[in-house]
Amino acid sequence: MNKLNKLLYFFLPMIFIVGCADLDLQPTDMISEESVKNDPQLVEAFLNKIYHNTRWEPNSHKGQRDGNKEAWKHWRFVDMTNSGEATMYASWPIAVKSTVAIPDNAGSSEVLNYWPYGNIRSANEIIEILADANFDAESIAIQTAEAKFMRAFMYFELAKRYGGVPLELYPKQVDATYDELMIPRSTLQQVYDQIIEDCDVAIADLPLSGTGPGMAISGKANKNAARALKSRAALYAARIAKYHPQSADGLTSIPASLAAGYYTMSHSAASAIIEGGKNPLHTGGGTYEKTYSEVLTKSGNSEQIFVEEYSLDLGKTHMHGHFLMPDGFKLGWGSQIQLYEHSMERFEYKDGSPGNKNRSLFNNNTFFDLEDVVYQKDPRYLAKVWTPEEVYAGRSVWVHDNSVGTGNFPGRAGDVAPTRSPPRNRVKGGRMGQHRVPLDGSYEFIPYNTDESNYVVFRTGEMYLNAAEAAFETGRPVRAKEMLNAIRNRVGMPAKQTITLDVIKNERYTELFAENHHVWDLKTWRDAEAEIHMREKWGVKWYRRKSDGFYKAKRWKWNFSQNTPFLPQMYWLPIGTARLADNPNLVENPGY
Repeated sequence: MNKLNKLLYFFLPMIFIVGCADLDLQPTDMISEESVKNDPQLVEAFLNKIYHNTRWEPNSHKGQRDGNKEAWKHWRFVDMTNSGEATMYASWPIAVKSTVAIPDNAGSSEVLNYWPYGNIRSANEIIEILADANFDAESIAIQTAEAKFMRAFMYFELAKRYGGVPLELYPKQVDATYDELMIPRSTLQQVYDQIIEDCDVAIADLPLSGTGPGMAISGKANKNAARALKSRAALYAARIAKYHPQSADGLTSIPASLAAGYYTMSHSAASAIIEGGKNPLHTGGGTYEKTYSEVLTKSGNSEQIFVEEYSLDLGKTHMHGHFLMPDGFKLGWGSQIQLYEHSMERFEYKDGSPGNKNRSLFNNNTFFDLEDVVYQKDPRYLAKVWTPEEVYAGRSVWVHDNSVGTGNFPGRAGDVAPTRSPPRNRVKGGRMGQHRVPLDGSYEFIPYNTDESNYVVFRTGEMYLNAAEAAFETGRPVRAKEMLNAIRNRVGMPAKQTITLDVIKNERYTELFAENHHVWDLKTWRDAEAEIHMREKWGVKWYRRKSDGFYKAKRWKWNFSQNTPFLPQMYWLPIGTARLADNPNLVENPGY
């Protein structure tokens, strides 16, 4: 959301009257529906309310919008922990506890749930108002398209979690009948088709650069944002059709015969973005590592199609970067995301060799040079992971558990090495998440709750991967290889000569690591049982030799003594007894 429009939202409080009778005395703190129909600025304020109440970032629905300094314990890093990419420093946050809890008919962990029908109603209300609006037709079409884009996004988030859900496309009236109020679940195909239909309206009517005359706003819906949502949604629908078993009622499945059509839609929408040239892959950071880091951390770069914007001036901030900063570079809490060995081994070396090729060196005996074992890896790894002796703000990030021998060989930044690294850097996984921290040193000692970096909802890198997968699944391996190698070329990785679905999956993992994609990829591919269920989780302990700065390391099982279950019914969350009681026409998902 742009800052002018945020001001409209925060400083123009209002209550809209929809479907109410006229009274002789009108309240002075309300704006009538008729007024809204005649004023696009009032519609804009209403739309901004919907933007504000939409959960664009999975981890942002508590603790960021209101500045709650404790809520991070519960809501931080939800998708990363549940995908098995990483975990948090401690075992007690609800986001971590949700990874070991098996949902039942009472419902799933609160951090996994999303049921935004109040905000969907708001979108439906403004769509209905705009249908009878009296101002210029172009503005009406654009604002209607914005509302439909947001409605599509919210239904997509519902479909990912629950399968088929009730499709409410019109605001319910207070005198509605029982059947109108108690809407049953639509099939999953119907939900995805509605998402795609709303996206098509948005693609047709939204401008390419943002909403409104002369605007180019990354936090407002635009044509490419709608294309990106369509591409992602159609890809998920295609995977479900191809890889999920058929359900008798269609609530958790899509007919297999439709897979090719959805793959084709996903490819076409992604290709329109790629070939349109408005959002090219970001380049020009000076090094491959810095270029890739800037994709998420440099606001307004060409690759960012749609973001959730934050602003310290307007009091909308978060704490993501603060909690990612390692010990020695932060005040208070830090080193929050601890990474597993299996996650790090997904990243190849710069020459294209396997990322796990040096595992045998991690035997607590063999000393090796970090420059060979760590700093020859994929630049995307180096940009998103705090690694031993990474240079940040002119100093080394220390992660070693202890030192060996005598001497004073300096760190990679030329600084004096401590005998042991700061505690929070060394006692867990040995490597930590860095994915939303810019490499320019600007986050050193970032104050608590002052991070205003934007959250990237859609970016062009994902579109290349969507196109690659969709092309491969529809028998176009040459196109798939072209799309995948464009992503690798951007960071200097060698081209793949042979393309397989496993190659595409791994490229998707490394390119989109820590961007809240992997858990949904595993679920839609139906890979989650194999990849997550009771998997052993290993970390690394590092030991530094004082005489030459070489390291030895050992692998150790590290998972808070808790493995993560993933049972077949967990591909879909339970609707839950409370919602079933509220609406007797709903039915529960299988297994609950």
